[in-house]
Amino acid sequence: MTSTQPVQAEILVVEDTPASLELLTDLLSAAGHAVRPAQDGRMALRSAAARPPDLILLDIRMPGIDGYEVCRRLKADPRTRDVPVIFLSALRDTGNKVRAFEFGAVDYIAKPYQPDEVLARVRTHLDLHRLQSRLEELVQERTAQFQQADASLRESQAQLQELAGFLQTVREEERAHIARELHDELGQALTALRIDLAWLRGKYSSLGKAVEERASAAHSLVERSIDALRRISEGLRPGMLDVLGLAAAIEHHVAQFQARTGIRCTLAMNREEFEIDDRLATAIFRIIQEALTNVMRHATATQVSVMIEDAADNFRIRVEDNGKGFAVPAGKKTFGLLGIRERVKILGGQIEIDSSPGAGTRIEACLPKERGDSP
Repeated sequence: MTSTQPVQAEILVVEDTPASLELLTDLLSAAGHAVRPAQDGRMALRSAAARPPDLILLDIRMPGIDGYEVCRRLKADPRTRDVPVIFLSALRDTGNKVRAFEFGAVDYIAKPYQPDEVLARVRTHLDLHRLQSRLEELVQERTAQFQQADASLRESQAQLQELAGFLQTVREEERAHIARELHDELGQALTALRIDLAWLRGKYSSLGKAVEERASAAHSLVERSIDALRRISEGLRPGMLDVLGLAAAIEHHVAQFQARTGIRCTLAMNREEFEIDDRLATAIFRIIQEALTNVMRHATATQVSVMIEDAADNFRIRVEDNGKGFAVPAGKKTFGLLGIRERVKILGGQIEIDSSPGAGTRIEACLPKERGDSP
């Protein structure tokens, strides 16, 4: 029987009875399908592997390899495992039908065939297979788009992190520059003014008590200005960090913190001095500085402990207080801790913040000694 309508699908028909094979071939061809006949299991497997069809109609009882074994091998082969298989059989008992589905069949047609039923089931499973294939294509497309978007996002995050590191470096350099200007220019000018005022104090007695009092007040004001300038300069860039190193700078800052706040502060370091590059030393100092500032402003603590440990390939920093603690909703970052988090992230480290109301706060950071992508 010849049909002029376009081919709808390519169907492999596996049937050892010539009459049944001819009947199915004529029926499917008349419906517009391209039919590939196979009279035994081995021929069916070779044909399917050479060019996977859109659908397979498979008889169960055949000489040599039966339909169950053919189906098992088809489903084990990556080339043919997704091709839908409809079993054909005169076996009508439930056990055979259940077994057919266990082997991976999508349907079961009992002999003798009803032409309309065969065509309806073939059409249904072809449509389902096409829909499934289209769905898989859409999933792959969406997955590729997601992966591309994720890669773009990661690249943007890496660029932002690199920019943040660059800005941190620029900010530290600017702080150091301002601190030097304050110390070298304004500090020297105030020191000279203090010396001159001290010399003039001995000359004021002849000008009366009021002049002497005003001169003494001016001298005291200059003294306070010099002290304030020293604190500001140290806050911008501790001179000890450049001259004596990280350990001395931390000891000095902790001592100053305790004297200024009255909060008892203990310091533990496993090195008298750390061999460390300037960028990492500055980051560690700033982390401790910012953590202690948070304690002073928010914790209402009476005791703080600071620890720096130089390990084999990283530095561990811990600042722990016995203050009132806090509870932060999941995913929310407070501004007081944001700077610490960003510094640790820029250096490729990890940070853990543990706090709860009434139980104090512990900030622990781990910073790698080396990082190849440092900005």
